Amino acid sequence: SFCCRYVVHSYNFFLFPSTLGVTDVEFTLSASSIQFLSHYGFDYNKFLKDGIPYMNEVQEKILSEHLLAGSWKVIFTAFFFVFKLFFFVSGYQMFKVQLVLREALQNVWTQPLEDKKVMVKKVSPHHRQLLENSPYDNCQKELILLSARGFTNLFQTLVKAKKPLVGHNMLMDLMHLHDKFYRPLPESYDEFKRNIHNLFPVLIDTKTVTKSIWKVRCKGLWVFFGLLVFFFCDAVEADPSFSQYLTVLAEYLNKVNFIRGGVSSINFSGEDAPCQHPPLLVVHVKGWPELNERQIYQEFKALCRFDVRRLSKNQFILLASKFKDVRLVLRDYKHHPHLRISIYRHWRHSPHVNCLLQ
Repeated sequence: SFCCRYVVHSYNFFLFPSTLGVTDVEFTLSASSIQFLSHYGFDYNKFLKDGIPYMNEVQEKILSEHLLAGSWKVIFTAFFFVFKLFFFVSGYQMFKVQLVLREALQNVWTQPLEDKKVMVKKVSPHHRQLLENSPYDNCQKELILLSARGFTNLFQTLVKAKKPLVGHNMLMDLMHLHDKFYRPLPESYDEFKRNIHNLFPVLIDTKTVTKSIWKVRCKGLWVFFGLLVFFFCDAVEADPSFSQYLTVLAEYLNKVNFIRGGVSSINFSGEDAPCQHPPLLVVHVKGWPELNERQIYQEFKALCRFDVRRLSKNQFILLASKFKDVRLVLRDYKHHPHLRISIYRHWRHSPHVNCLLQ
């Protein structure tokens, strides 16, 4: 039946940028994000200590070149922890410890043992050269690259499988997949679309699907899931095949939701269809000092939802998602004593234009 034909399992992968090679990756964390993740039980120790490494093709090429040239280095922070990790290392840290020791001491050889231990023994230069060229060296280039790629190996498996990729409001996810596991994001929008389509020929954005089948404001993924269940129950036969699901979704395939752009969705397999957006509104405040964006938002919240941006000291921009909200506000606030609302005109309301005209 529809309810038991497919079973879905979820997996969490804690990722941390690879520290093998010459590039030390830097990233930033916002305080609010840290609080949010902590509130929902995110394990920072697992993320920092046991995070799976990853790299894109450009980073892998740099590491590969330095491995061939023999002029590469391990990120220096690893050296300070070498003695602490010496007998208790695992995964790609095993490579880091051995490579640090071999780089620093030319007359030693390292060999991983059981129980996450590394054996270090003194050898002659000739013996070491023989060991380095033997197939038994566990620090061979291919093994190092395989370890340094980490989660990228799984990404490449998904790419080769060419299975449909399903997400919700997934544009940012696709950008991260491209940048972290494939190549740095290109300057060209069209090139980005081509690359993603080559990687994942079939994309399904549930936001695009639900936005089309039910024009309501839904809160939470559970509501969206319910929408999809009803949608499929009405659209497919009893005991459907997977190909039948894709047939029902044909008009939504490869169309990823895009918020407040010139298009409502990005079509990764063709031309983007233009769409019309409600006009911007400008709110001119009189006799209501020290009004901020949050207060403006609260003022209109009961009537309809707007994004609010300050334009000047006493002016705010309102961004609506529906034309009817624009008409409603223009009508109901026509005679408001403190707020004068009108359609935004760039040549009339832009502070930059006004500055030039003065």
